[in-house]
Amino acid sequence: MEALLRDEVLAWLAALLLGGGTLVAAVGLARGPAWGRAARWCAGLGGYLLLLALLARGVRARGLPLGSAYEVLLLSAAALALFYALGMPDRLAVPAGLCAGLAATVMVVLTQWLTPAAARLPQPPPLELRGIWFPLHVLSTALGCGGLLLAGCAGLCLLLLDRPKGGGGLAGMLPAVSWRGLAWGYPWLTLGMTLGGLWGWLAWGRYWSWSVQEILTLLVWGLFTLAFHTRRLRGWSGWPHAAVLTLGLLALLLTLLAAGALLRWALPGTPYVF
Repeated sequence: MEALLRDEVLAWLAALLLGGGTLVAAVGLARGPAWGRAARWCAGLGGYLLLLALLARGVRARGLPLGSAYEVLLLSAAALALFYALGMPDRLAVPAGLCAGLAATVMVVLTQWLTPAAARLPQPPPLELRGIWFPLHVLSTALGCGGLLLAGCAGLCLLLLDRPKGGGGLAGMLPAVSWRGLAWGYPWLTLGMTLGGLWGWLAWGRYWSWSVQEILTLLVWGLFTLAFHTRRLRGWSGWPHAAVLTLGLLALLLTLLAAGALLRWALPGTPYVF
């Protein structure tokens, strides 16, 4: 029983559920929207398993499980899965399930494969990461990443379908999916960056240090700001909007999956690597 409650096992079980939800949503494209409810159940269970994995890590580390890049990645995937499962209307459940399930599954699998075993060991957060402002910064940022991952995936699907202005069927619903992800994720990311600056000022005496992580996060925020404010402008709908969302997705994945390695390479020994 103890082995089943290890965070690695729970994360892989969540990946199986999220992948299963993606397949159910894909079937729903041909069979009808009724399959969307099953896809949402799979995503919701997967998201709750990821939260349980984080809780198990917190118990083992005797602290909040928000102090490493590995934990932030799991939290972002959980935020994406639960935002889809709890916040998406039935009419969008199938296309949103395809985007959210695929993105969350890839996130969890890559997190397990790319994170070294030593980096996955639960550790109590160092002194500078304790207090109230850092957990609020991480939680807000993860909620934002969940919504923006969904928006970016919807934009990428529109480009791949070669119908960025929508239309009938799947392409007709993806713009609404992208807007819901953007409307949820962008304010949370903005709040997370603001809280991160406040925490940096209190912990380090500066709110901005031009680190790799901060520059990439600013790039992500800038791309999704552009998408948020130009969605309905003439000349920006269709291809430009879908392309900006896709670029935002690529920048966000780079930030989540590679920023820590880049920061450790640029500044060896830094304690803050995500």
